[in-house]
Amino acid sequence: MSTSFPSRLASARKMKGFSLQKLSDLLGEPFNKQILNRFESGIQSPNSDQLVQLSKALNRTLDFFMKDSVSKIERVDFRKTLSVGKKVTERIVGVSNDYLERYLELEDLLGIDSVLKFSPRAKRLQINDKNAILEEAKKLRNTDWEVGKDALGSIIPILESQGIKVYVLENLDGELIDEKFSGFSTLVNDNIGFIVINGNPEISLVRRRFTLLHEFAHLYLDLEGIEHRDAEKLCDAFAGAILIPNEKLIETFGENRTQIHISELKLFKAEYGSSLSSIMYGLYSNEVISKSYFTNWMIDYNRYYRKDEKNGYEGAEKSNRFLQLLLRALTTEIISESKAAVLNNQKTGDFLNTLDTLV
Repeated sequence: MSTSFPSRLASARKMKGFSLQKLSDLLGEPFNKQILNRFESGIQSPNSDQLVQLSKALNRTLDFFMKDSVSKIERVDFRKTLSVGKKVTERIVGVSNDYLERYLELEDLLGIDSVLKFSPRAKRLQINDKNAILEEAKKLRNTDWEVGKDALGSIIPILESQGIKVYVLENLDGELIDEKFSGFSTLVNDNIGFIVINGNPEISLVRRRFTLLHEFAHLYLDLEGIEHRDAEKLCDAFAGAILIPNEKLIETFGENRTQIHISELKLFKAEYGSSLSSIMYGLYSNEVISKSYFTNWMIDYNRYYRKDEKNGYEGAEKSNRFLQLLLRALTTEIISESKAAVLNNQKTGDFLNTLDTLV
């Protein structure tokens, strides 16, 4: 039995949202809450029949329970998940950690380096004022990413090119996650960057793009010692400056405007994949519009335009890298079909059906 079995059992249970009592009730005799607690405490190990029953009840392969852990998400800002509650938070973190483990195992099989392409939270990037944020975002666009003033296409491939693992968590056992949860980011083993975002289709694509860049800011910037609320504002400013370059705003909208037509905003949104409110905030930050005009406009935005943010931008934010690596490992015979299915968290038959749908 793997030394990681107790923690893997607890993780599998929490991923399903089960208490010890609920899992005991589901399994029935000879299981009970006390026996399950001893399993998770490492005091007792299940026999082979019990392990099979646990595997079926928790919808996890035997391989999941037997292998040692290669990663563990520990440093997560749980203030971002408070709105969905402790139990849902445990499920989100558990499912995300399972995905990351399978991702890292796949990269290891292919001999791919899993670490970031930049120095995370580097001290040189301890930024606590707006001008420094804008300059760093400009440098990132012009020098590191080499996109200049151009609109960013899909953001996920850009982040993946920097060595960041991105997981779009679409649901928990078919149940959509509350829109109040946008996402989180974390460093694992101090050099593996991981971003998880809510894939609920009710969340607008423009909001999802902003969330990706906001969480990237948490990995990229050194925010140590900065109060939480201020740090969140800095990450918002950094994300906004990357998504919408100031030079392009001025070039498109000009200076010293007393009024902005909604169609101007929608045209810019369609090109840059940013929300109407983010564009207006950018115009306010660059003093194109006054504070009073921005404040009044936001009242109208919340009344008329916020509900329509799902429309107006044609794009996609989906990660295909994991599946591409999986197919590479399969076709080069590094792994078998059954192993590929395990890494994709599927039964072999279901995995082969997934491949059929890609053709």
